[in-house]
Amino acid sequence: MMKKKIWWIAGSSLIVIIAVAFVFFSNTITANIPSKSSYAPTFKDWTVHFTEKMNPDTFTSETVTVMNNNNEQVDVSFKWNEDNTVLTLEAPKDGYNIDHTYMITVSEDVETISGSKLDNTFTHSFTAVAEVPNIKDNEQLVTLLTERMEQRKEMTVQRNDSSTEESSSGDAAMDTASSGEKASTTNVQVDGIDEGDIIKTDGEFVYFARESDVVITSANKDNSSVLSTISQENFRPSELYLHKDKLIMIGHKSKPIRETHSAKSGSMESLPIHSMQTSVFIYDVSDKGNPKQLREVSFEGSLTASRLMDGHMYLIANQHPPYRILEEDAADTDMRPFIKDTAVSDKAKPLSFDSMYFFPESQDENFLLLGSIDLDNMDKEITMESYLGASNQMYMSKKHIYIAVNKYNYQKKDAGTRNSTADIAIARPPANTEINQFKIDSGKITYNASTIVNGTLINQFAMDERNETFRVATTKGSMWNEKEPSTNNLYTFDLQMNAIGKLEGLAEGERIYSVRFMDEVAYMVTFKQVDPLFVIDLKNPKKPTVLGKLKIPGFSNYLHPLDDNHVIGFGQNTKLIDTKDESEPRVRINGLKISVFDVSDPTTPKEEYSEIIGQGHSYTELNHNHNALYKHPNKNIFGFPATLFETKTVHKGDATYEEQSLVYEGAFLYNITPENGIKVKDSITHQENMKQMQHPKWESEVKRMVSVGDTLYTFSLDQMKVYDMSEENVTQTVTLPELKERY
Repeated sequence: MMKKKIWWIAGSSLIVIIAVAFVFFSNTITANIPSKSSYAPTFKDWTVHFTEKMNPDTFTSETVTVMNNNNEQVDVSFKWNEDNTVLTLEAPKDGYNIDHTYMITVSEDVETISGSKLDNTFTHSFTAVAEVPNIKDNEQLVTLLTERMEQRKEMTVQRNDSSTEESSSGDAAMDTASSGEKASTTNVQVDGIDEGDIIKTDGEFVYFARESDVVITSANKDNSSVLSTISQENFRPSELYLHKDKLIMIGHKSKPIRETHSAKSGSMESLPIHSMQTSVFIYDVSDKGNPKQLREVSFEGSLTASRLMDGHMYLIANQHPPYRILEEDAADTDMRPFIKDTAVSDKAKPLSFDSMYFFPESQDENFLLLGSIDLDNMDKEITMESYLGASNQMYMSKKHIYIAVNKYNYQKKDAGTRNSTADIAIARPPANTEINQFKIDSGKITYNASTIVNGTLINQFAMDERNETFRVATTKGSMWNEKEPSTNNLYTFDLQMNAIGKLEGLAEGERIYSVRFMDEVAYMVTFKQVDPLFVIDLKNPKKPTVLGKLKIPGFSNYLHPLDDNHVIGFGQNTKLIDTKDESEPRVRINGLKISVFDVSDPTTPKEEYSEIIGQGHSYTELNHNHNALYKHPNKNIFGFPATLFETKTVHKGDATYEEQSLVYEGAFLYNITPENGIKVKDSITHQENMKQMQHPKWESEVKRMVSVGDTLYTFSLDQMKVYDMSEENVTQTVTLPELKERY
């Protein structure tokens, strides 16, 4: 008993000692520069954060200095925030000298407002660089990566990189030389700039990418057939392009293009380096029955987006450096992205430092890769350059590529407040968006300018360039944050990314679900409970103005121009459910919805027609991928694949819930006109015995449809159906080769 008492006293004493020590050590007074870097632009303003309110009178040219290479003091000015916890050292009037190294020193003699001194003298050295400087060598690259890796570890912010989506002009119709009939094309954002999709047609043949191969079929009405298949080991195609007699396949390749190394930690050997890889295979398909590979271009990185314009293919990707290797044996590992282009060599090589740059103000630890391939010159090596940054969304005009990057809030809550580890570890949403603009000229890509906008982008449709003006729409904050509710904004810039005008504070507490820029008007759909469609006048880019708005149930995920006075909205229908325990009704998805908006009077837009399809969580890929929309080249016939469910309310004891059952899966065709509204034309399925299914057979789900003249071809993984749009019936079913998993 006595021993237990002694142990209890000893234990209690230890707890008291730890508590006192915690209080003692937690009252340290320190200075820090958040997200500091060894390289900074010439006009960088440095912010020094303190853990206590400081006395500005003690900050003089003797206690705070910036010294140059020759140990000469540089003239900088001081600026404080309201509570004297953040000191900004403003850059010299003429800026810092490029390639010169400077030392910032804050003496321990500076004092808090209560008279306490700094625990230790704070120093930070940096080298001044151009706005977008080259990465000179491996030493500089490792320094940059190490600094950014450490900052990432400190804040442990979770990131959700979104893949791209985009749209803004109409569909171009492709003429078929042999038959004179027009073929449908991929639904794209900008007329004249093609986008990759899993299906393409040249009017005589159809090319369809499945999970591990590409099938080539003839488009010969009810005499159509499979001509050949193309597959590559360890390759999964996700996008196709056609250029003259060339088929371009883009996808993910799992086999590493560089020699694999194993990192060692102590005596334990770790797993080899694994990096996402993108591959481009170019085939000569002049003989459709016997395609021949012309070239392979593979590079480390995950594809963000691609485009094809005037014979040049543009590729945007992100590559995440192998940080584990950086920690363990950086000296033996080349951190640069590797590229293989069989136009010059069958072996992969690292990207040259001459083609590598970094944004000094960025804290992104990825490599942003921008490449272009001249499809009319198969002997010319891919042009590739890299920026230490990232890409979340991509938009391309005839003159520029715009890369949007989510900027996460790495700063601590308040400069004078100590955050707990738990608080720092909470995942925070992206706060703002950096947009980097690159000029394009016949395959040459050159960085031009950057800007930062409040909020984040829903997809590529949120960006647009027209009439020498760049426009972008954003949502700021979270719509579930009642203290700081979300708002929606629109910003305009000149083509040097200088701000021109802005419209902020729309639809508080909601977020953007879709945007469409058309000439001098923007259409924006926001949502939380009901769907407001905003019509925004952009005739004067200095002063964007809301002309009118409309509130209806549901929301549009994608907006498509019908004519000058009408816009089609494809999205979800919703219903509001009252609940006992919540102050606001709950929003429930209840089927798909097509709307036709009459915007002839922009001050009073109206939903002229609407069509509800299915119930519950009925689904169409079109709601997140505009390439899934089919449009007849010269008729107002639209189509998309969809899976429809019906719901019924079930009561069991005290529980009430909805059950849903499969109704239909297949392709839906609609006539949509301003005069007659939305009229269902037909539906085509590849499924059998749907009444006995809970879910559709995955290999028979319709993925895409294309047309030549009035003949429609629908594709699933296991078959192609030929449909006569005039007679409204299926004339042929073609079984596709069995899909062999080669991945």
